[in-house]
Order: sequence, then structure tokens, then C-alpha cells
Amino acid sequence: MHCFYCEKINLPGSAVELDERDWKHLFKTLRAVPGEKVLLMDGCGVTAEAVVVEGRGIIVERCERAAEPEVKLHLYLVVPKKQKMDQLLKQCAEIGVWSITPMLSARSVVLASGESSSERWDSLLLEGCKQSHNPFVPLVGDITKFSDAVKNVAAQSVTPFFGAPDARITNAEIAKSGNEIAWFVGPEGGFTPEEENLMLEHRFNKLCIGNWVMRVETAAVCGAAILLFEKQKAILK
Repeated sequence: MHCFYCEKINLPGSAVELDERDWKHLFKTLRAVPGEKVLLMDGCGVTAEAVVVEGRGIIVERCERAAEPEVKLHLYLVVPKKQKMDQLLKQCAEIGVWSITPMLSARSVVLASGESSSERWDSLLLEGCKQSHNPFVPLVGDITKFSDAVKNVAAQSVTPFFGAPDARITNAEIAKSGNEIAWFVGPEGGFTPEEENLMLEHRFNKLCIGNWVMRVETAAVCGAAILLFEKQKAILK
């Protein structure tokens, strides 16, 4: 069943409207006909099954509100170049990252105009949610300095991690962490020694996610997936 974004999902029996882009995709690209079923989502937890009717209308048949996930992963990321960021955002939405905060660090790349457009990022995250049927579009925070992000996270009830090849933390230790997790991912070339020391001073946990050096977009998604899986597995036991 194809999934579409609908800003306002009404009660069963009510008509709803899609934005222009999704409307064209449904009726001009997919050539939907009366009787065809579609899935709708508002990005804030409400989903609905709807049916196409005569006159290219859409009527809600049933809707529900999903509970927020027990485990929320907050990704703190030194923003890579556009193509890598585009791929990363969609995959983060697919695996269920709760929020994304872009950071500036000592080794940050210079972003071209429009590369950090929040509107564009929101659109990519929404595409990932429609693909995966994730009812919650990840929240995007304001760009912040790395040092400020570290201090802000340390002051919250969040268990923070960052990638380190020499880490020896076990799956059991991950499972014992809190249900609010922060995953810090550096730029190409990694965090500087000073930045790593700052994280360690604020009791960040080292996490090894593989034997080899990964690209930013790989490390972000791989680490987030590992942390989410281990926490969710512990909850289900």
C-alpha cells in the first residue's frame, strides 16, 4: 500500500487533501482509480487507511495514533556534504531516529548555500518515513557548536555514545543504558583528540561499531541501528 503525507487527517468518513506533490504522484504517476486503498500519515504519529473515490477524492476509512517509541535515539551529527547528507537523512527516518541535531566541529566542511536548508531536510526525512511507514518524522534541531552540544546532552537524562575503535562496551551494557540515547558522529577525519577528551570528561560512552573506518553516513546509520536494536531487544525480554 502506497503511503502519502497528509497534514491534517480527519475522522473516518471524512475527505482529506494531499499536498500538490503527493496528489500528482497518486493520481498522475500511479494513476489511482476509485476503490484503491492508500495509507496516510501526518508525521506526528497519526496514520490512516483511506480509499480513493470518484472525482479524485480521498476518504478516510480508519485512523489511529501510534504510541511514541519507548527508546528515543537522538543523533548529533557533524554535517557532511549534500549527497551524503541526503542519503543519511532518509535512512535515519527509516530506522526510527527520533531527532537530529547538526553540529559544527573543528573539522567541519564548509557547506554550500542551501545544503543545510531545514525545508529540504524535512522533505527528505518525510520521504524516508513514507518509504518505511514510520509514523514519526525525526525532529531537526538548530545547528549548534560541538562543545555546546556535548554540555547540553551531559546536563540531560540522556545516555551519550560516540564511536571509538578501542571501545570495549558490551551489548549488555548498552541494554542497561537509559531509554534516551544520544549518538555523536564526527566529520570525515573524525573528532579531534581535544573533542574526544571533552566527551570523555562529560562521561560519554565509547562504542565500537565495526572493524574498519566508516564514512560519516555509514557510521551514523550503523551506530544508531545498533543502539536502537540492543535497547529494544532488552525491553522485549
